[in-house]
Amino acid sequence: MRHRQSKSRRPRGKAPGTADLSSMTEQAYARLEQMIATLELRPGAFVSEADLCERLGMGRTPVREAMQRLAREHLLQIMPRKGCVVSDFRFGDELNIIEVRRPLELMVVRAAAERVTPDQRRQFTAIADGMVAALQADDFDAFARLDEEFNQLCVAACRNAMATSMMRLISTHNRRFWFMHHGRSLPREGIESHIEIARAIAAGDADKAAQATERLLVYVEGLAQRSPIAV
Repeated sequence: MRHRQSKSRRPRGKAPGTADLSSMTEQAYARLEQMIATLELRPGAFVSEADLCERLGMGRTPVREAMQRLAREHLLQIMPRKGCVVSDFRFGDELNIIEVRRPLELMVVRAAAERVTPDQRRQFTAIADGMVAALQADDFDAFARLDEEFNQLCVAACRNAMATSMMRLISTHNRRFWFMHHGRSLPREGIESHIEIARAIAAGDADKAAQATERLLVYVEGLAQRSPIAV
């Protein structure tokens, strides 16, 4: 008597789970944010959703969710069933960002200097030393990497989740303005201010960190006032 064999179940392709989709969305967001911040996607440029999917090598769902997040941050303008436009900005927009940025960054560096841990002190010192070397070597890529580490370490050291969220909201705008004014060059005044802030936080000196931050913001504000952005 032949026994009827049960049909083996072949593994079926599964749609990405929630965790997978979240990870892919974060990847899509990070890559699009980088493209906008570094002017690979210039203000006013139109891009279709299909084009972005092809450029990122990703599916529509994570790309669409990343686009919606960037739209909420005023970096993209979504055109239903058409695509999106990279948000343009007018002269004065940068000054508005600085107006928001000043009290927030001053609070963050003060809190970071007051709450920094011994391990974070060592990291700030290493970042400052690395920035000095990058400036001497005119190594933009090294400075950009260290600047990202510096920003992340500042918000980690300040231990304020609300401030972290707000800093992330304006960070792309700050980086985009930097590329507008400087491209891949390393202006000594701006870099030295970063180094001063990092060393002051490492030393636990909140007043000195705030003073160096104010000098940086005055420098950036001066650029905005002297150089109307035209793209």
